Amino acid sequence: MVIRRGCMKKKCILWVIVVLLIMLSLAIGSNRQFSLFGLFQGQHKSWELFWESRLPRTLAIILASSAISLSGLLMQTISQNPYAAPSTTGTTEAAQLGILSSLFFFGKATLFQKMSFAFISSLLFTSLFIQVIRRLKFKEKWVLPLVGLIYSGIIGSFAETIAFRFNLTQSMTSWNQGSFSMIQRHQYEWLFLLVFVLLVVRWYSNTFSIMALGEDTSRTLGLSYQTMETLALVLVSLTSAITMITVGALPFLGVIVPNLVRQFAGDFFKNTLSLVMLVGMILVLACDIVARLVIWPYEVSVSLILGVIGTLVFLMLIWKGKDA
Repeated sequence: MVIRRGCMKKKCILWVIVVLLIMLSLAIGSNRQFSLFGLFQGQHKSWELFWESRLPRTLAIILASSAISLSGLLMQTISQNPYAAPSTTGTTEAAQLGILSSLFFFGKATLFQKMSFAFISSLLFTSLFIQVIRRLKFKEKWVLPLVGLIYSGIIGSFAETIAFRFNLTQSMTSWNQGSFSMIQRHQYEWLFLLVFVLLVVRWYSNTFSIMALGEDTSRTLGLSYQTMETLALVLVSLTSAITMITVGALPFLGVIVPNLVRQFAGDFFKNTLSLVMLVGMILVLACDIVARLVIWPYEVSVSLILGVIGTLVFLMLIWKGKDA
């Protein structure tokens, strides 16, 4: 009972922070014709900007950040490694390769074709990586991101070859630099598919909690481990494909958020699920607000801010992991 009360208190605090950051996200921007005060007064221009730009951007941040953070938690659960995430296992690079491949086969590929190729590529290359690290069986868990860096480099080299061959280098650069600055109405709706991902993870939270105990224990308890692992990889790949097409890469998010949550909430999957989502929202909302203010009225890429913070936190996690 005491543990449950403590968890609820933490969630309430995080929710308050999320709501405050959402209000700031809606209020801050380069267009002086928008104001929350004007919105409450019913000013036409403020409402137009709210529906066309401010609300879509904030919803995109909420959906992308929570889903990517959960993807990291899923990757760490099935790999039994706290450093696994889409950005450290080649999933992000595989999604880029899939998008470029769709342009290679179809020329002017539709958004659905790009997402389909990105999803298939992410699923294939991530599944292969999981099999590789299981065969390697390294003792130190911090070796995984090093292997992932090499693996990502191999995939990235194929993607760059296609990009240079078909003059798509600029498009590839835009996917690498995650940003919400171009999010407007009719440009982010694919992100609502992530609601399906979040619901599925929530529905199977008890099963994923058992998976966190390890493959042998899961099979002993009657869990179809292979089936659930495939489901987790499908969810992670779908998340990576959708976010890559709409907002680009958000580095380190899936690695650092689950690890930060473990510092104050333990590692039981079901209990940390909602906390991971909330902390992910807070981190990306805060980084996006800083990205808008640092050279106002212009913006920098949110991935730049997130990359700096993520690198420092990630190095700290590896340092603590080696000392543990």
